[in-house]
Amino acid sequence: MAFMRYKTTGYNWVQAYPAGGEWRLLFARGTDGVLLGEQRLIARDWLNVIVPKLNSVSALYASDCALMLSRPGETAQSLFFWGDTCTRYDWEQGRAVSEGPWTGLANWGTALPAGYRSQIDALFPAPDAAGGTRQTYFFKGARVLTLNWSTGVVREALITEGPDASGCAGWAQLPEDFRSGLEHVVAYKPASDGTRQSLLIKGTQGVLLNWKTGILASGGLDRLGVPGLAALPETFRTPYRPATGRWTGTSGNQRIEVRVDLEGERALGMVSGDLFTGDTWTDSFRSTSELFVSASPDKFILTQSNLSWANNSPRTFLYLHVPRFAVNGGTGNGTVILDTPGGGQTLNTGIYYAGPALRSVELETDALAGTQVFQQYDTSRGASVPRGYRNRVLTVSSAYAEAGVELRNAGQVNTVANTSGTDLQWSIAELHAAMTANFSLHQDTEQWKIWTFVASRSSDAYDAAGLMFDFFGSQRQGMAIFHDNLRDTGAIGDALELFTYVHELGHVFNLFHSFHKHLSTPPGHLGPNNGFGDLSWMNYPGNYANGDRAGARHFWQDFPYAFTDDELRHLRHAFHRHIVPGGSDFGGNSALINPSPAPEGLVLPGAAEDPGLALSLGGKQFFGYGEPVMAELKLTRTGIRGDVTVSAAIGPKGERTTIVITDPYGRTRAFRPIARACTGHGPQERTVTLTEANPAVYETAYLGYGSDGLYFAEPGLYKVTAVHTGLDGARTVSPTRTIRVRTPLDRADQEVGELLTGDDQGTLLAFLGSDAPHLTAGNDALQEVIERHGDHPLTAYARLARGANAGRHFQTIGDGRLQVRQPDITESVTQLTEAITASSADQDTGLDNLTLNAAFRRLATVHAKAGDLERAENTLDNLTAHFQGQGVPAHVRQRIQEQADTTRARIHETAGEQPES
Repeated sequence: MAFMRYKTTGYNWVQAYPAGGEWRLLFARGTDGVLLGEQRLIARDWLNVIVPKLNSVSALYASDCALMLSRPGETAQSLFFWGDTCTRYDWEQGRAVSEGPWTGLANWGTALPAGYRSQIDALFPAPDAAGGTRQTYFFKGARVLTLNWSTGVVREALITEGPDASGCAGWAQLPEDFRSGLEHVVAYKPASDGTRQSLLIKGTQGVLLNWKTGILASGGLDRLGVPGLAALPETFRTPYRPATGRWTGTSGNQRIEVRVDLEGERALGMVSGDLFTGDTWTDSFRSTSELFVSASPDKFILTQSNLSWANNSPRTFLYLHVPRFAVNGGTGNGTVILDTPGGGQTLNTGIYYAGPALRSVELETDALAGTQVFQQYDTSRGASVPRGYRNRVLTVSSAYAEAGVELRNAGQVNTVANTSGTDLQWSIAELHAAMTANFSLHQDTEQWKIWTFVASRSSDAYDAAGLMFDFFGSQRQGMAIFHDNLRDTGAIGDALELFTYVHELGHVFNLFHSFHKHLSTPPGHLGPNNGFGDLSWMNYPGNYANGDRAGARHFWQDFPYAFTDDELRHLRHAFHRHIVPGGSDFGGNSALINPSPAPEGLVLPGAAEDPGLALSLGGKQFFGYGEPVMAELKLTRTGIRGDVTVSAAIGPKGERTTIVITDPYGRTRAFRPIARACTGHGPQERTVTLTEANPAVYETAYLGYGSDGLYFAEPGLYKVTAVHTGLDGARTVSPTRTIRVRTPLDRADQEVGELLTGDDQGTLLAFLGSDAPHLTAGNDALQEVIERHGDHPLTAYARLARGANAGRHFQTIGDGRLQVRQPDITESVTQLTEAITASSADQDTGLDNLTLNAAFRRLATVHAKAGDLERAENTLDNLTAHFQGQGVPAHVRQRIQEQADTTRARIHETAGEQPES
């Protein structure tokens, strides 16, 4: 990115012109200039006519900023900045005395902090330091930094606090719009008592400021009470229409879209684009290093010689010409040339301005009756915001507009009638089935269209506020917001409701959580404190931890309601297929910039970072071919740090635990569940305190199938390791566990294994069944296992999935109303009983112990749903008796008893009865 920010004022630069004691301003617009005095227009002509000595310095005509360096006893000099180049000009000699990168200027290249090394808004000379060393003010956003050219940074503060620690009380009076994003800061004549005064310019508006007493005048430049400024020609007072935006054109049957990202407070200084043949995407490109930008009054010319392509095109040279027009003028055509270094494969086509948004997407919204769709949030309602933050009223659309993405409503919100008489929870499979039935714009392909459904609650994560649920076929086309959870936490109409919508749409656009970016493919760079320190829409407020700033309260105090720079790069410039809904699978190429040299989360530390916790993986170590692989995670207090508070959710569906799997070929990847519900939007993460009396928390995880497909598809040895990130950001690593998938012993083993290992079957085993139409082939395969191989040990898993699904309702949407398939209790009891019976006789056959435990409890729940509490009680008694007879350790028996008691209490509570003591 260029050192100075490109601006849209009607001139490139303005500076106080050295003319003895008279105050004058010199405005430059390419080769044109205007010289003003306080009382009149002195000259309007070519710059080299107004100032003949400028004739030999043509580079100044394209400069973005001029900084006066004149001091008593020295010749008058100025610094002119263009791109990353700085030219020192001597006014008396009439020539450039030096030229080079701005980083070679005094200590600027080493002393300026990272945030002040590009996109500077304005520069202004500061008084010399006590020892006579030169100093400069750097204005950027809402802040101003003072740099001593010898010793380094002197001060960095809000603009409203003034550039200096004293004598700047007047800056606190600046209007709201002038508290950030200044475009020009120039000297005005001193006050009668010698107090500094300045002219601040932003767009067509200006402020005359006395640094001590405050505002002298504000408004349009012709209304500040300075006759000379009022005489500024209209051309110079009329701002440019930003060139930033989307440009498009055609060449034969090929269409090109070009995204230009140059102007604005968070411009990234990048260009990217997509090529289409008809409506079919064929390739994407983006700039990968600093663009060379030549700016003139009528155009930008941008070139780069090392473009990056999605499909490795040899056209690595870019020439882009986009016109510049006044805001009250028309628009014109530009030109884009994509060429190979030696020529011969040139694409040369005209382009026209399609609009300011870099991306545009249609959003169709349905809402269950009794819920409401978010409207807007005024950030001034918050308890606090970052220092210098400009409050604004935000909608979901405006939040994304600031990121360069246009959200267009595809019609009015559709209300879905609920005629079931119940408030049912929604599973991932049900949401997907509802989307395919009710999303009028849906196609199983990549397209800039998204479905939002405002529902009641999630069955996959009861306390989730929202989730991106589309993990089938062409992924990332739908998101759900769970209104009842937002309502119960008092978030309706609050910042958290806005946050939930923006966060889930971020997932639709293939953005990972701040703390999960290292799990993308290829892995991305984690921000502060393993990502938990990011101030981003993609973090969790309750998980925020950055030094002594931690938790939701500090997050909302620090959060500027924005994405990080890397997230902006993805939203604006990711290759088409990596961001478009229905394109790459979730997590594929979701990290555009700064990929880590190695998968950070997969390079495991040799020992736990947190001595107060120990993590282990339990369960079976030998599995049949096609058998679902289960594991039990256990997070234990070691006692070294005494009692420890941890997250209540330690499985891979939560946000803090990553399970890493190495296959027989040595390939390592992180397990990614089909759906990871976003449970951390709320004000506080659910936690549990591990004590001597309650030293561990457990969770069972199904690892056989996830977002990347089958993880244990072939016979052989696998190594599994878990990494848990604690509430304080410290990681705890489990010992690596070896798992063997056996080779089929006979034809039946082979057939059953193959019937259990398809994508649809893996999804059904992960969800414990579904009626979703797109999973019909998987249901047919499970039924074939039951019918043809009823006596095979692994048939118990097919029975479990079919029985669990039969024992619950399945809901979808059709004809604008909720439709519910009621439970089939008889079928459920039959299949679950068969699965349990086949697995109880022998430890080595049927369901593994973890799954068998869950099957007992599910069967008890189905009996209770049928009104047979006696059978439900007997089933739970059989659960504890079975494992007691297996001779399991005492602490395991205790945990199983606790699970049975919890299930017993829940089913009696549902029935309105008290369980027997």
